[in-house]
This record gives sequence, C-alpha cells and structure tokens, in this order.
Amino acid sequence: MVYCVQSMSSVTIHSPAKINLMLSVQGPRADGFHTLTSLMAGLRFGDRLKVSLSPGSADSLHCDDAEVPTGDDNLILRAAQLFRRESGVREHFAFDLKKRIPMGAGLGGGSSNAAVALCAMNELAGAPLGQEKLLGMAAVLGSDCPFFIEAQSARVSGRGDVIETLPGSVRQRLSGQRIALFRPPFGVPTAWAYGRLRADAPANYESAEAAEDRMKRFFRGGPLRDLLFNSFEAAVGAKYLAIPCLLEELRALGFACLMSGSGSCCFALLEDGTDLALLKERCEHAWGSDVFFVESCLA
Repeated sequence: MVYCVQSMSSVTIHSPAKINLMLSVQGPRADGFHTLTSLMAGLRFGDRLKVSLSPGSADSLHCDDAEVPTGDDNLILRAAQLFRRESGVREHFAFDLKKRIPMGAGLGGGSSNAAVALCAMNELAGAPLGQEKLLGMAAVLGSDCPFFIEAQSARVSGRGDVIETLPGSVRQRLSGQRIALFRPPFGVPTAWAYGRLRADAPANYESAEAAEDRMKRFFRGGPLRDLLFNSFEAAVGAKYLAIPCLLEELRALGFACLMSGSGSCCFALLEDGTDLALLKERCEHAWGSDVFFVESCLA
C-alpha cells in the first residue's frame, strides 16, 4: 500500500485496480455466496483517494466522476461507519476520490476504494487496529475488499475472503508484467453475472481439482498465458456478445487475453514482440473509438 502523507490531518493513498489472472468458480455456498479459486494481481493503475479528518459531524465524499454515487450506499462511506463502530474512534472523515477505474468493469474499483479508505482512516487515527482486524472488516464490506488491504499478488479462495500471498519467487515472476486493459462502453453488473452462473449450473462451474491443477502448473514454472481462465467468460459472453467476439479474434492473432472478474473489462499480456498498436486498433474496430484502453503493469 502506497501512502503519501500530506499532513497530520490528511492522507492520500493509491487505490489500485486488480485483475483476475485466473478465476475459477466451483459453485454456490449455503450462505448465498460462491466458492471460488482465483489468482489476483494488483495493478499500478488505479484511483487516488485523499482522506482528511473532518471538523463536522458527518462523513462526506466528493468524486471527480459524476457517475459515481456519493450517497450513504457508497462503500467508502460504509467503510467509515464500520471503522468508527469497530475502532471506537469518534472522528468523521472527508473523502476526495480521483476516479480512473471504470465502474462495472471487474477491476475491483469500489472494493479497492473501501479497503484503502479503511487503511487511511486507521493511519489518521494512530493505527488503533491491526492488520487482521482490517482484513475482517474488509470482508464485511465485500468479497473482493480483503485483497486490497495489501494488494499483493495472492491466491484467493473461499468466497473471496481467504487471501494467501503468493511465494516470493512467484510474485517476482509477476511483478512488472506489462498488460493492456480494454473495456467496451458498457459495464456488467456483478450480481447479474453471478445469477447467470446459477441459472446455467453446472455448465459454468469448474471442479476445485481442475483449478488447483492449473495453478500448480504455473507455480512450477509454467507460462503465465496457460494460467488464464475465467468461469464468467462464457456466461457473460452469452449476452454481451461483443466481449467473446473480440477475445476470439485477438486469440486467433496470438494475443494471450482474458476477461477480468465478472467483466466487462478485459486484458492482454504484453509479451516480447506483442504489437500494442495492433491490439488497440482491433479493440477500437470492435468496440468503437471511445473504448477504454490503458497500458499498465502488475504491481
């Protein structure tokens, strides 16, 4: 987590996006969530969140993107309420969010914002809470949130709340890996995407053994492109045909690419010899000149 402490009363923090290099969904759980196995990696690309102590008696949230809801349902403000309840801290906070991660993209933007807000509030309050407590609070806010407390490449399991940081040698292999993110001009609601998995069960679920075997091959030194897998791709693509049509075209051209999370954002590995100009041209041809397209690296 990268902090930039501007004063004793405010902290500015990087709120990273993530991608799922592998996302295998095994099936529904009794608590309404799904069991999954994933390998998540944080990106150097992301939002910027400034958190300040507020002299008032209420929290406030400002965002430079008018499409981002800033009411009480925003995860950042929910994180502030949870932080006060769990820490005993009485102060309120003002949040200023510089938004770059698109919504409904499968990049974890809202979850990242909430998790880093917890870390920043804890910093401003003198660190009353330890790492394990922050992880537990993040899990209350959402399944992806715990990953962003540290945002290091990790194996994620359970309903997304079991985070195991990867061995150092594996993290070294991933760190600095160049990727391109590209997103069509529409998002995919996460709840809808999980609903499609249920509706098509068991076609889009995968066994835990298959997921483990794929991950073990990568850990033993197998190529990163062989790890890429997403249980959501077929279910989401059945409605949003623009996604599989482009991915199939790119794969035929030799690009290693995948949809991240529940979509709609996709990514391609930028390997030696990758033609970035061709990749962008194919994305714009398929999805229009206003396609979201960003080059970044794994953190």
